[in-house]
Formats: sequence, structure tokens, C-alpha cells
Amino acid sequence: MPRKSARKVPDVPEPGTPSPEPPLAEDDFVSSLKTELSKTQEAASAQTGEDLSHRAEINRRLLQDLWEVHNQFEEVSVHLTIDPSQTLFATFTEYPTTWTFKENFDFGAVKTIELGDRAAGWVGFTLRFWYYRTPEGKSHLRGIFEWCDGESYHRYSGWMRMMSQAVLYDSAEDEVHVGELHRVLKDVVVQWYSAHLARTPEALVAHLKEKYPKGASYAKESYR
Repeated sequence: MPRKSARKVPDVPEPGTPSPEPPLAEDDFVSSLKTELSKTQEAASAQTGEDLSHRAEINRRLLQDLWEVHNQFEEVSVHLTIDPSQTLFATFTEYPTTWTFKENFDFGAVKTIELGDRAAGWVGFTLRFWYYRTPEGKSHLRGIFEWCDGESYHRYSGWMRMMSQAVLYDSAEDEVHVGELHRVLKDVVVQWYSAHLARTPEALVAHLKEKYPKGASYAKESYR
């Protein structure tokens, strides 16, 4: 008699193993998301190859100017810190006044430059410049002065510093005017310096509020 072919026994999933779900049909959301993410990736790739030589020159100027401000404050025993650190962008032959830029430092890659006050009672007072992109994709340089408006206690987050900002400067990166930057810097630095000599920030804060547009306000953790 002919032999019967063996019947294939179907695989039986182990107890507790969920049945595989059929893939969902691709809808408009998925296809449109893929398209948008692809565009985002292409834009990011294009940005990495953009010419940053103009930004490098702006940053070199800002770092030189802010380091000079740092030195002037040090002469009256007011300690400021600069970011990026001077050890990254400068080589000193006589610290802190005689120095040159490091040739191997990538000035075009710097996105934020700030000068922070570290004197007792002045923590949080900061002069900051940074680059950002508008919703239209245009690169801008913004300068602000930030200060602490006091502290308050929050039940779940503890002590928080209340931070305020004044917008000193805002311009398209390719339209930055060094003369205008210097005018603003001189105005604010003189007031900052004078406030330290008077040993109170009140006049500085009043000047910032009166002369410049209000920037962001936010709460920041206080490290007590």
C-alpha cells in the first residue's frame, strides 16, 4: 500500500505568548511624517556644511571684548567668569593681560558666550550672547543681561531663584553691526561696574528695566 505523506503539525505558541498583530496600514500621518523627517535630515545636513567664517569673526570679537571687561572688573576685585573658558581660546604669556588667540580653537562652532558674576550676592547676574534660528530658519544673534530678582520657596521644588532678563541686542547674524554691539556693551558694563562700586545692584536693574525690552522670566533652582 502507498505510504501516506506525513502531515505537518502547525506550530503551537507557548502558553501566554501573544498572537502577532498584523501591521497597521500606512495612513497619511505615517507617510507625511516620513516626508517631514526626511526634509529635516536634509536641512540638518546642509547646515553642518554652512560657512561659519563670519560667525567665527563675530565670536573672536566678542571673546576679546568680554575678556577685557573681565580684566577691568578684576582690577577692583570683582570676579567674573567667561564661557567658553579662557583656557580654551587663549594662550597667555602674562596672565591675564597679555595673550593671543589659539589657532586650533574652532571659533565658528561656539553658539553661546557669556560673562557671569561670581561676587558674593551677585550670583545669577550674567551677560550672555547666543545664536538661534527664527521660525523662518534665519540665524540670529541675541544679547541679554540676566539677573536674580530674589528667591522664593516652593513646596515641591524647594528654594528657587526668580530670574529676569533684558534684551540688549538682537540681529540677523549676517547683519550684526560691531559698532552697535560696542555701544550696548559699553552702556551696560559701565552700569554693572558702577553698581559694584556702590555695592548694590539696584541702579543696574532699574537701568536695564527702563532702557531695554523685557526678556524671559523663569524660576531656577537655588543651591543653598
